[in-house]
Amino acid sequence: MQRLYGWAAALLRIAGILALCAALFWLIRSIGQVKPAQAAEILFAGTKDDADCAIFLSRGACVVIDTGEAQDGEHILSLLEEKDVETIDCLILTHPDKDHIGGAAQIFEKVPVKQVVAPYYTKNNTRYEDLQFQMANLSIPSITLIRGKELVFGELAFYIWPPEKLDYEGDNDYSLAVLACHGSVRMFFGGDAQKQRIKEYMRYKIGKVDLYKVGYHGRDIAAQTLLIQELAPDYAIVTAKEAGEMTKQALEGVSAQIFFTREQDICFQSDGEKLILLETSFPEH
Repeated sequence: MQRLYGWAAALLRIAGILALCAALFWLIRSIGQVKPAQAAEILFAGTKDDADCAIFLSRGACVVIDTGEAQDGEHILSLLEEKDVETIDCLILTHPDKDHIGGAAQIFEKVPVKQVVAPYYTKNNTRYEDLQFQMANLSIPSITLIRGKELVFGELAFYIWPPEKLDYEGDNDYSLAVLACHGSVRMFFGGDAQKQRIKEYMRYKIGKVDLYKVGYHGRDIAAQTLLIQELAPDYAIVTAKEAGEMTKQALEGVSAQIFFTREQDICFQSDGEKLILLETSFPEH
């Protein structure tokens, strides 16, 4: 009987610890839902070709997701200068293709970067290897994600999921999944994920978002139409001149407002409750 009471007491203690952990988990989640004190800006850089670059600004902090191609580096630097960015707190490289990392070398030369976040990737890629060598020379810390991580800058929280496998046939499936949150505003970035990686995204149960940076430059992938239905974004950013017909129909099916970044900057502002389109402009490259 005494042993039975001992087991019961142990189970009660475990239950109490689990309840406390659950309470802390939901408390942490609720903190991100508090309306921020200041607005945040989200700027999508217009690129010369199909390429990705997004700049986040919140309470003096700057986070950049991808850096376009090498030919876009000068324009990205001009945007950072225009926004009075003197330091990039975090550069997230979703995967090592040239249309996502091409402008990074120029940025490193001109703007201090506190840290870089990238997926685990060991294939031969001269451009990426040169970039890693440059980061080492500049003593820029590089975080290689092998498990999910949350990073907070200003009043922006970034939830990042790395690929679930260490090896994929195509480079696009190494893409990081990034959910950027500003209060209750949610924005999802999935790099150029293909069928295999998109299936992993579906398992994350991300739910509705305010903005979706459409994967693989809006080209048609059957799996992406299912992801679009789950995300049901109010705004869709296609990093190209146009989207594939199947992708376009999927976005129209959820009543998303579609924008294209080929040679067009797009700027949004978040007050923590909703996104507002500030402007679109045609940069001089």
